[in-house]
Amino acid sequence: MVNDKATLNIAPGYQRRPRWNNKQNSHLIESILLNIPIPPIFLYEHEFAQYEVVDGQQRLNAVKTFFDDLFLLEDMKKWRELNGRKFSDLPPKIQSGLRRRSLSAVIILTESSFKDQTDVMELRQYVFERLNSGGEQLNAQEIRNCIYDSPFNKMLIRIARSRLFTDIWGIPPKEKGEPQLVSPELAKNQLYSKMKDCEIVLRYFALSNMENFTGGMKLTLDSCMISMKTTSEEKCKILEREYMDVLEITRDIYRENVFRLPGKSGRRSVPLADAILLAIRDVFDHAEKLKKNREYIIAETEKILSDKESYQTIVKRGNSKSVIEDRLAIINNLFHQAVKK
Repeated sequence: MVNDKATLNIAPGYQRRPRWNNKQNSHLIESILLNIPIPPIFLYEHEFAQYEVVDGQQRLNAVKTFFDDLFLLEDMKKWRELNGRKFSDLPPKIQSGLRRRSLSAVIILTESSFKDQTDVMELRQYVFERLNSGGEQLNAQEIRNCIYDSPFNKMLIRIARSRLFTDIWGIPPKEKGEPQLVSPELAKNQLYSKMKDCEIVLRYFALSNMENFTGGMKLTLDSCMISMKTTSEEKCKILEREYMDVLEITRDIYRENVFRLPGKSGRRSVPLADAILLAIRDVFDHAEKLKKNREYIIAETEKILSDKESYQTIVKRGNSKSVIEDRLAIINNLFHQAVKK
């Protein structure tokens, strides 16, 4: 059933992304081998004999990826001799035993009184939140993904999984089986597994109009998701093209150092990314001139980041409205000067 995508949707839109590492996956496989009781999977029957996973995604993903030879067992306590093996390396008897094992499931049926699709979606999301309230806490972006499913939210995910975006932020590229099935490398990437990549994209749209900034960064991002929830797919395609065009120009200017801070770590900075992307958006009509003056832009960016006061404003001082406005103004001025060159 796990392999039947027409019957079972392992990763509906409101689910968090797979985040278990190989050790956690291996411990589940060992528990199954030892016949240790596994908590039931909760499935939602949205159509006759068609299900989506409400709770148990990580467990199903672990079983699926192991059967597909996508990770090696590690940290096995009672079956140490199996460490370092993938499924196809196991003795035939153990393979057969695993295939015969089953996981219990609880089926949640749609109440017949829910006729409106919005009510149905809210019910699924409510059940998901309740079932997951006792486990690992959802972060802010995972909650937004759960509550505000919409064309806009899907657009954030598409942008975050584009090759240009993943190359810039050091995230493994889009994989054939995702989101139902992801590699161990992708699952352990913090930006991907915790949906921080989508939050980076959301910040661009939320900060595009600082008049809408109210109550701090978290509330502003929440408000953006709410206000954009009814945005049409056509409008989202326009916004997506805008973001990708701006990101491409940014990459053409800074190349391998895009959004990187000076110093040995050379880590990428999200606040710096906010400022650069929004500044380039403001002078987008002068894209060719910006690329022509890339050496000036790079030198001025380095000069700004080498100044202690400017560095503090751009990187260190948090996300109050006044600090963000100062941050955006510093970088915006740089790009307007580049246009005049």
